[in-house]
Amino acid sequence: MKFIDMDTLELLKERCSVRAFLDRPIEQEKLDNILEAGRLAPSACNKQPWTFLVIQSEEAKAKIRECYPTPWFQTAPLYIVLIGNHQTCWSRPSGDSVDIDTSIAATQMILQAHAEGLGSTWVCAFDQDKCHQLFNLPKEEEAITVLAIGYPDLSKHKTPQKLRKELNEIVRYDSL
Repeated sequence: MKFIDMDTLELLKERCSVRAFLDRPIEQEKLDNILEAGRLAPSACNKQPWTFLVIQSEEAKAKIRECYPTPWFQTAPLYIVLIGNHQTCWSRPSGDSVDIDTSIAATQMILQAHAEGLGSTWVCAFDQDKCHQLFNLPKEEEAITVLAIGYPDLSKHKTPQKLRKELNEIVRYDSL
């Protein structure tokens, strides 16, 4: 078994949100790898309360674009809607684990997309009610996040400087 190595840390350092895409389809093998990364994600009690809705037809893309009518979002060639099921997830007194579980899967998918040479952006400020309606989701399911995925248009995309706090600002050992 291989554990984290420098290649993984480099992947984490390099990955950034991409908001400019080329009009180029994503190869099925790359899409399959992204979906597999999500499938392999951990979830509370291994409930795996998710469905990955792949949006690639023109009709379906028009629908998801209604849910987040921001110009850059309109240009992505592929979207994945991560849907959580509130009936099949683990629950605790303070609420269920759907947001957490689907967020872990989304993270693994965006990292795999980057490893495949693709760009992505995680969108959670979309119209969830409209998405629920347009895609006829059952009552117990919720569209948690949308991943916009595609080949980065490097002529328009500027890699942002990732400002991150230093470890000594966010890590505490043994007490608060």
